[in-house]
Amino acid sequence: MARSVAKLKMGFYPLPVSEGANLRQLLSFTGPASVVDPCVGQGVALNLITHGADVRRYGVELDTERALLASAAGIETIQGNTFDAVAKPESFSLLYLNPPYDSEIGSVGNSRMERLFLDHTFRWLAMEGVLVLVVPFERLHECAGVLSSHFTRLNIFRMTDDESVRFRQIAVLGVRRNVRGVAVEEARRQIQRISPYGSFQALPELTPGACEPYPVPSTGEAALSYRGLPYDLLEDLLPLSGAWKQTLPFLMPRGDVATGRPITPLHGGHVGLLCTAGLLNGVFGQGDDRHIARWRSVKHVTTFVEEDCDEQIIHHRERWTNELRLVYADGRTLKLTETPVKPEGEDDAPHRNRIPVLGVAAQGDTEPPVASRAGWWVARKGGPSPAKVGAPWMPCKVFETARP
Repeated sequence: MARSVAKLKMGFYPLPVSEGANLRQLLSFTGPASVVDPCVGQGVALNLITHGADVRRYGVELDTERALLASAAGIETIQGNTFDAVAKPESFSLLYLNPPYDSEIGSVGNSRMERLFLDHTFRWLAMEGVLVLVVPFERLHECAGVLSSHFTRLNIFRMTDDESVRFRQIAVLGVRRNVRGVAVEEARRQIQRISPYGSFQALPELTPGACEPYPVPSTGEAALSYRGLPYDLLEDLLPLSGAWKQTLPFLMPRGDVATGRPITPLHGGHVGLLCTAGLLNGVFGQGDDRHIARWRSVKHVTTFVEEDCDEQIIHHRERWTNELRLVYADGRTLKLTETPVKPEGEDDAPHRNRIPVLGVAAQGDTEPPVASRAGWWVARKGGPSPAKVGAPWMPCKVFETARP
C-alpha cells in the first residue's frame, strides 16, 4: 500500500465483515469475559468476533470520530495513543489486535508497528487467554519473538476477502502460556518457515471450520486507563496560547492577496506569473456556480528535424502555456487551455486565424472582452480579489477573437 495513503488514514484498515464472521466461529465463550481491542477503530471488528457473547468490550482509538463511533457501539473506548494506555496485566480474556501496518519514524532502530503493538499489549491477556492477531503476511516474522515465547497452539490462516487479499492479510490465533527452552526455538523456526520464507497462497484459508474453536476463559471486570496527553483538549487550547501566536507567522505564513483590477488587460506573461504564484487559485462563485479554481503552467516540447546534406539535426523547442482547471460543487469539472477544444473530426483550418482568449466575465455578458495581442485576457467585473478564498466570482467563459 502507498505509505502516504496509510498515513492519511492513520493506519486504519478495518477487518472485512466476512472475515469477522469466520473468526467468530473459531471462538467459544464459556462465561462472562473482558475483551480488548487496542486499535478499535469504529468497533465493528470487536463486535463481530464477540457477537452474541456475554462480554465487556474495551478499546483504544487515536482518531476522535472513530472513537466516538466505537463508544456508540457499546465499547468502553479511550481516545488516545495505545502506548499511553495502561491495563492491569492478565486482566483480559481475549485480545484482538489489528495494528497499523507501518514503521516507526526516527533516526535509528525503526521497528515495525505490528511488533510494537503486540509487545505492548500481550501482557494484558490472561493466561489461557486467546490472541487474535491480523497482520500482513510479510510481517509475521516481525512478531515471531513474542509469539514463540508467550503463545502456544498457534494457527495461521490466509484471509480470502478481496480487501484482505489486496493487503495479503493473515489471522494468527494462539493461547497465552509461558513457553520455555527448546519449544521457543522450535516455534520461532516454524513461524519463520511460513514468513518470510514460505508462500502466502500455501496457507490454509480462514473458514468457520478451519480448526477446533478456541475456548475463551472467563474473567472479571477489567480496568483500562489512559496516562497520555489529551490531544483534543490541547488542539482546542492551542490557538489561545501566547507561544503559538508568536510562532504562527513563521509556521503558517499568510498567503499574498492581490486586490484591485489591472489597469490594462493581462498578457500571457502576466498570467503565467500570477498563476504559478498561486494568486489566481481559490474558491469562487455561489450556488451552482460554486467552484475551485486551480491554475498551473504546462511545458510543451516541439520536436522538428532539420536536414543538412546527409545529416539530420533534431531540434527541441520548449514553450510554456497556462492551464486552468475548475471543479464545481456538483461534481462537474472543466479544463481551460490556450488552445480551443476541437469537435471530433473537425479540421484545424477554421481555427487557424483565431486566438483563444480566456475571459472571466460577469454573468449575462455576451460580448467577448478586449484581448491583448498575446491572446490572453484575465479580469473580473466588480467584487473582491479572486485570490481571496471564498470571494464571489462569476463563472469563466472562453472567448475567441479574430487574429489581427
